[in-house]
Amino acid sequence: MRFTGIFILLLALSFSVSAKKVTVASATEINNPFWYAGDTIVMKSGTWTNQTISFRADGTLEAPIVLMTESPGETILNGTSSLSFSGKYIIVDGLNFKDGNLSGSAVISFRTSSSSLANNCRVTNTTIENYNPPLNTTDSKWVSLYGKDNRVDHCTFINKTNSGTLLVVWLTSGIIPNHIIDHNYFGYRNSNLDSNGNELNGQEIIRIGDSSTSMQTAGVHVSDNFFEHCNGEIEIISNKSCENIYSNNVFYECSGMLTLRHGNRCTVEGNYFFGNGISNSGGVRIIGEDHKVYNNYFEKLQGTGYRAALCIVRGKENSALNEYFQVKNALVAFNTMVDCKQSFSINYNSSSSLTMPPIGTTIAHNHVYNSSASLNNIAIYQVNIAAMDVTWKNNLMNKGTYSGYTVNPSEVVVGIDPGMAAAGTSIEIFEPQTGSALGDYTTDEYPEITLDLRGREMGSLRIPGASQLSGTPGREMPTRTSTGADYNHPVNTSEKLNVKASDFTAFIANHKIISTVSKPGTLQVFDISGRCLHQQKMEQGPNMTALNSTGIYILRFLSSGGEVQTMKIASN
Repeated sequence: MRFTGIFILLLALSFSVSAKKVTVASATEINNPFWYAGDTIVMKSGTWTNQTISFRADGTLEAPIVLMTESPGETILNGTSSLSFSGKYIIVDGLNFKDGNLSGSAVISFRTSSSSLANNCRVTNTTIENYNPPLNTTDSKWVSLYGKDNRVDHCTFINKTNSGTLLVVWLTSGIIPNHIIDHNYFGYRNSNLDSNGNELNGQEIIRIGDSSTSMQTAGVHVSDNFFEHCNGEIEIISNKSCENIYSNNVFYECSGMLTLRHGNRCTVEGNYFFGNGISNSGGVRIIGEDHKVYNNYFEKLQGTGYRAALCIVRGKENSALNEYFQVKNALVAFNTMVDCKQSFSINYNSSSSLTMPPIGTTIAHNHVYNSSASLNNIAIYQVNIAAMDVTWKNNLMNKGTYSGYTVNPSEVVVGIDPGMAAAGTSIEIFEPQTGSALGDYTTDEYPEITLDLRGREMGSLRIPGASQLSGTPGREMPTRTSTGADYNHPVNTSEKLNVKASDFTAFIANHKIISTVSKPGTLQVFDISGRCLHQQKMEQGPNMTALNSTGIYILRFLSSGGEVQTMKIASN
């Protein structure tokens, strides 16, 4: 036994001594060598065109293999460049995939073959931006997650225009992935439409599993991400597996929703949905069994039916894996809805042939706060289905309309002023203040739910809605700058409103931007949705930028001195 211990120590020391740091300038230099625990591969700064990186290596928890860049974001991969890796304990850090045209295969894949998967690996501080094949109808993914215990964090994903889900978790029989997807920024995806003008299927931002594997446990945790203008289709996130957790994510002005499409026993807690009046903006859609949706905040969502703030879908008898399973034993509790066009859509389905209503389902201690009495609080569809079994308890709704539902004071309390006020969060939410009438409707139910929306202890007596009246917040709402790659934070929506022109002036003539700057710097041109169309270095004095089309643009000038100035400008 003593000899074995000495041998292991010598082996560990040999690994430490042999670990190397190598600077490389091509994919070939990464793909060919053997890499050992503790090795660091440094990619030279510059543009890497049509580089297919594919390698297998085994690091350890204490000595991972690191693939990094000389300077984060300064190694730019374009053309058909891609990355695939397999093995264990590999960390990928600081890559920048930008303006590529890869078709078919994923940009980043956590495997090198169907039998060589990645486990305990991580991609961090990495960007994929505007990386699309020439035809938008070509289906391709940006990130394909295989294996188990992997992590994608602090990455930026912007402007996917072609068909195909952006990030997919693929399930393999006998493997529970347990991946973590956290602190990422997902932005600016628009829909590809069919000949009838309808959104094509398969344009999700995240999909976990698929129909065929939907009854498998995935155990994936999606948390602390920021989704902005993700408008590919109704399913921003498509859950197609079991026992996943979605927590503390922000969905900002997205025409879609978080959809529990297939699979069972998932949790949706502590998320923020800001519609700001955007068409088809929605919240959470529930299909399947034993899901829990609690402590979420929904504001100014414009969707109805499938796209309501909270939709419980009617199922199909003897449903196939790719159809609609009946909702059973769902819990919807302690959620807050503010000025949503339709807060609850119950037993909804666009097909009248589906006949299986929700059963064993509880909707309790939620708070709907409306500034207008015309907003719809509850819509129940096909109300005469005798088998429907939905229990309503202690839900407070100050004013609004009801469709297919008659108010029962033990189920829904109306006409109470909850004393809501701005909470001072990074994106403003409304919370009840001390002395709120919500304090008269406390409950001791569901003690297993211990923290509110912002991570405050809920105590033994908790009020309806996502926010409690007292306590110290224990977690922060994700922001554009707390998510994504450190070197690539997108333009801040609020920044666009701060128009300054002391060191930067511009006008349009003959479809060109004529700008004058008093200091050198960088000019970025954004469309009205916030997507960056052009970037160029600016010299002191007059500069010219060509425009490809008419429209409204946001100009953002970052001077060499660090000042940021913006301007809205129109080209006719």
